[in-house]
Amino acid sequence: MMQPDSGYEDTQCLVIVGQDITEFNDPPKNAHLIKYLDLSYNQLKNVDGVRKFVGLRDLILDNNNIADHELRLPLLPFLTTLSLNKNRLANIDLLLDKLLKNTPVLEFLSLIGNPACPNELSNGDEDDYQSYRYVVINKLPYLRFLDSRPITPEERLSARKKGKLIKIVKALKSEDLLHSDGEEKDAQSPIVPGTTPLTQEQSMDVKLGYGKRKYRYQGKNSEGNKFIGDGDL
Repeated sequence: MMQPDSGYEDTQCLVIVGQDITEFNDPPKNAHLIKYLDLSYNQLKNVDGVRKFVGLRDLILDNNNIADHELRLPLLPFLTTLSLNKNRLANIDLLLDKLLKNTPVLEFLSLIGNPACPNELSNGDEDDYQSYRYVVINKLPYLRFLDSRPITPEERLSARKKGKLIKIVKALKSEDLLHSDGEEKDAQSPIVPGTTPLTQEQSMDVKLGYGKRKYRYQGKNSEGNKFIGDGDL
């Protein structure tokens, strides 16, 4: 757990850790003076009350139950550190769009333990994790530290080259997945200009004659949140 910076005064810090609170909608009157807010190890599903903390520099939300659409971050113009470890964030693109819009000077971000963050330690897939880093770094220009390690100049340069491409390929794979559910899809009978369209009975005869097609995707990274590896670029 991160601790308040030594430069902060007690009146500038608010720590509510391990209290099993499920909502945070009643901030203190001095919320606008708080620079460090730690709400870790609770049962929060949203952080709507954070909108009153306009001067925040550090926001720690580890070990809660925050999902993609429940993370309604307000504009936090001074926020430099955001820790969201071990929540339920699965859509990395949606999250990054929110951060780009509402945390314009973010420097430190940690997403370890979320579905959106590939776990290089448990599955050993360094390529997936590195591709995830490229996407995040390319999207957030001021970021200096992501998860467990700093961002190097070489990594930032690679992110500029590969980040957008990874997002495009990931979108294409997601489109393929729409046809990989195992359902059979009937082939459509072609309509030739100048001819009469087939009746339903005739159309069924054509379908039986040609059989039926299956759309199947058998790529290595067929799960929805997988990223391509360096070797695919």
